[in-house]
Amino acid sequence: MTVPANVVELCNLIEDTTDEAALVQAARGARRIVAEAQRDGMPATKLAESWSTLVRSTVASAARFGIPPSSAGWSWYVSGSTARNEALPGSDVESILVLDDPRADLRAAMDSAGYVHSVLDRCGLRGDDKGAVASRARFCRTAVQWTEGIDAWTNDPQLDRGVVMSGLLADARSVTGDSDALRHSLAEVIKTRERALAAMLSDSLFVRAALPSRLRLFATRDDVVDLKAAAIEPVVSIARWAALSSGSPTLATLDRLRDAAGTKFLSTDDAQVLRECYTISTRMRWHHRARLWLDAGPNDSRVTDEVTLSDLPPQDRALLRGVGREISGIRRKLAYLASTSTFTGR
Repeated sequence: MTVPANVVELCNLIEDTTDEAALVQAARGARRIVAEAQRDGMPATKLAESWSTLVRSTVASAARFGIPPSSAGWSWYVSGSTARNEALPGSDVESILVLDDPRADLRAAMDSAGYVHSVLDRCGLRGDDKGAVASRARFCRTAVQWTEGIDAWTNDPQLDRGVVMSGLLADARSVTGDSDALRHSLAEVIKTRERALAAMLSDSLFVRAALPSRLRLFATRDDVVDLKAAAIEPVVSIARWAALSSGSPTLATLDRLRDAAGTKFLSTDDAQVLRECYTISTRMRWHHRARLWLDAGPNDSRVTDEVTLSDLPPQDRALLRGVGREISGIRRKLAYLASTSTFTGR
């Protein structure tokens, strides 16, 4: 097999495969392309976009092989970073299956989805480690059931993991067609649901991980940081909420921040600061994950987002601490504005 020279060629090769073995072999070409992109110094956000495109092409082909041709009326979606063009080597794949027929056999559909993910595993693309995959009943539904779910989750976001499900659908992107009906349906309904948007904001302001200060490092000697949890996810979730609140249809985090800038939900200055924080964190995270992925292999458990601050160059440590301070400050500001009902009464 001729080794593809770039992402476009590899995507074409993946899309032209006629069986699973050929798909698995084609997907291996991603390793060379990642290594060359790393060497050539391509910007991290562009690298993430290219990797996401490769992953979506592979998912679409795996779905084509894994779901029987006799299964009429289905749409396969991805969500999360793969959908937003923000995936990195070793990132997992979140998937959603929509069946047009309200009488469809959901058990058979989930079995087919499980087979699709087994093909993706062989390609080096693991399913979401939190279980957001189409082989589970929560993420495999008829179109009618998804519509009913959207109404319920946005009407009472505290029930049935409504905030999580809304966030998942807000990022949903079809890989088997041009229709992104799930995302558009969610956006159309949630813009009239103040409680749902307020719950999404509250969730984005909840601190799950943080970048340690110098004082904390001195006191605890604990300098291991999860880049994704501490620096990427806070910006992604704020951008998602701001985009939904301001009516932006965009998916990528930087585009969402651009569209929401200057609205009552996010000031121009805060949006720009978050864009810079995201870009800095993505660059560091890309180089960290790509190195581990190339050294250890696509499914190796050592490919994580955890970095040891003392191992970083001094300028990167300073940048990360700056990112942490900026994100914390904007979180506090948004929490205050939310407490004064600034974001209601659109």
